[in-house]
Amino acid sequence: MSLLAHGGTGPSGGAFPPWEWHPATVHFPIAFLLGAVALDLYAWWRERADLARTATGLMAAGVITGIVAAATGAVVFFTVPAHTAEAHTLMYWHLGVNAAALGLFAAVVFLRRHPEPPGAKVRVVGLLAAALFAAGGFLGGRIVYRGGAGVDPAILAPEVRGGHGHEEQPLAPRPENGDPHKGY
Repeated sequence: MSLLAHGGTGPSGGAFPPWEWHPATVHFPIAFLLGAVALDLYAWWRERADLARTATGLMAAGVITGIVAAATGAVVFFTVPAHTAEAHTLMYWHLGVNAAALGLFAAVVFLRRHPEPPGAKVRVVGLLAAALFAAGGFLGGRIVYRGGAGVDPAILAPEVRGGHGHEEQPLAPRPENGDPHKGY
């Protein structure tokens, strides 16, 4: 059995499916990077250089764990079972937005390598990176929750269960009546 093969894995198959590696790793960079930006804003407001240094360390940990999450995301891209064509398209956007955010965070960590507190411009770049990162996370949520990527195909609707073909239509928009189950 190939480690990256589709099917035959999971609770009944014994192995940890490769598309489950990504959701198991993404929480670390989310916590480290967004927590670092929040702590840095507090440090800036309170003029606490010690907390700014701690924020830099958290940001470095976030970049390192972000690289791990990106690597597992690449595995997911090639191994995830059935998903919609819309989810497949969003995977490219998710990858691009998060790569840009991670690159900005890496640049901020590099610029903050000195012991003195960072300047306003560096902190604004960190805020921009956090906004991009949040947008990338939103896209990742849509890929899973609206596109079915990584969800056991046996529990999916038949049009999703069969996998994606690029000729498929995207999911219908959320119904206006507020019932999240109607129209799906």
